[in-house]
Amino acid sequence: MAQGNADQVFPVFFGVWIVLGIFSTGFFYLNKNAALKRKVWPPFISAVGILFLGFTWAMGVPSGTFFFAVPAVALITLLNLRTVTFCNSCGATLRSQNPFARPAFCSKCGAKLEP
Repeated sequence: MAQGNADQVFPVFFGVWIVLGIFSTGFFYLNKNAALKRKVWPPFISAVGILFLGFTWAMGVPSGTFFFAVPAVALITLLNLRTVTFCNSCGATLRSQNPFARPAFCSKCGAKLEP
C-alpha cells in the first residue's frame, strides 16, 4: 500500500486511540464492578489488538514488518490478559509487574485476591 494511505489513516488511528484511552481508563480504573470488568477485559483487550493490527495493515506497513507485528501484538495481548486482575473487595484494577506471578493481595485495600 502507498504512503498516501498512511497519511489518511494515521489521523483516524490517533483519534481512535485517544478515545479508546479515555474511555478504557474511565471504565477500568473508575468503575468498581470487578465482575463486570472481568467479563469485559478479555474481549476488550483482544479487540484492541485486532484493531491495532487492522490500522497497521491499513496504513500500508510492509508485509515483513506486519508479520512481525502479529506475534508481537499477540504476546502483548496475552501479557495484558495475564497481568491484569480486579479486586473483588474494592473493585480496583491491578497490574502485576511480574508476568509470571499474579499478586496475592490488593495494593489498594489489602484484600486477598482470587487466583
